[in-house]
Amino acid sequence: MNLSVAMLSVHTSPLDSPGRTKNAGGMNVYMRQLATELGHHQTNVDIFTRWTNENTLRIVQLSQNVRVIHIKAGPLSPLHKNDLYQHLPELIHNIEAFRRYEAREYDVLHSHYWLSGVAASHLARRWDIPHVTMFHTLARLKQLANPFEQESFLRLEMEQQLIKHADRIITATADERAQLIRYCGATTNQVQVIPCGVDLKLFVTHDKQEARKILGLPLHQPVLLFVGRLDPFKGPDLYLRTAAMMEEKAQVVIVGGKLDDDRDVEDLQKLARDLGISHRVHFWGARPQEELPMIYSAADATVIPSYHESFGLVAVESLACGTPVVATRAGGLTTIVKNAKTGYLVPRCPGFFAERLDTLLRERDLLEQMHLAARPSVQHFSWKSVADQVSNVYQEMICESAQLVAQ
Repeated sequence: MNLSVAMLSVHTSPLDSPGRTKNAGGMNVYMRQLATELGHHQTNVDIFTRWTNENTLRIVQLSQNVRVIHIKAGPLSPLHKNDLYQHLPELIHNIEAFRRYEAREYDVLHSHYWLSGVAASHLARRWDIPHVTMFHTLARLKQLANPFEQESFLRLEMEQQLIKHADRIITATADERAQLIRYCGATTNQVQVIPCGVDLKLFVTHDKQEARKILGLPLHQPVLLFVGRLDPFKGPDLYLRTAAMMEEKAQVVIVGGKLDDDRDVEDLQKLARDLGISHRVHFWGARPQEELPMIYSAADATVIPSYHESFGLVAVESLACGTPVVATRAGGLTTIVKNAKTGYLVPRCPGFFAERLDTLLRERDLLEQMHLAARPSVQHFSWKSVADQVSNVYQEMICESAQLVAQ
């Protein structure tokens, strides 16, 4: 069955570089890779996102059968995602105007994050087609992970409405599915578990010494790595505090943020100075996906000190490159990292991270065992498998919708 899918991503574009801003991360990779894989199987995908730069083409051909369509909603400039809700009516109106202009019909709406879900709910009713959503992060679950960080009432309320009305909800792990049902009122038939994926052709192991030569890292000192958005929820500050507590004086690499005029980077640089480790901390900014395999391969371990991860794409990428992961024992990370086999899962505390990392860096035989076990542990996370499962969800919803019309 050839399908036409409208994807919505209001607050961030699949064209954005992961890690460069607080809005660009694993979700951007997920949308781009999923849509590309669907396009290879004759599914037409239009990804609608907010237009933030007048120099960006309105329509960008991302890959075969996949377009990114920039829709005006508010000023043609970046806005904080908390300020976007007020512009959703304009976004909805302009998406509909685009659809009418092209005389386009869609079979399914697939939204990413709650803002997109709100817009997609309105469009699904107008177009009379099924709507599947993926939250990527859910406010209620974020608050459970970090009670000190309050989410807006608006977001909490809108997510509850989405859970109530969406035809399907895709979660990356069985644990997230259970939490959606237990804490948020989702039904068992509504929530489908489909993991995220990794490009196993791109993320491969490179020789560690060669990688370090290319990247200008010391050949015979331990190297630790953090990859991701420099959002406090991701824990880059805890990463630095961990490095300062460790007995092994590792080189500390941070891949994320911008290399200039970035307040988050400046705050972390100050923290590194205060901790007395700035001489061995390297800020590399966000890097293209194509460069990441070399960076992962150069590290002895990737550190993921997030409060919570709905999946943990960085962990999968790192393991695919043969690099063990030391991560918070939370969320999807517990399904990816095999404790004491491909890395360690620890409580979110610098002391626990420091102790495990010191152990790993000292016991070279253990590190080598984890290196050998890493890639085989994630071989099943292919994007083809993910796209096949998502496509099955689309077709199930379409069949259910047709049966309701027939009744």
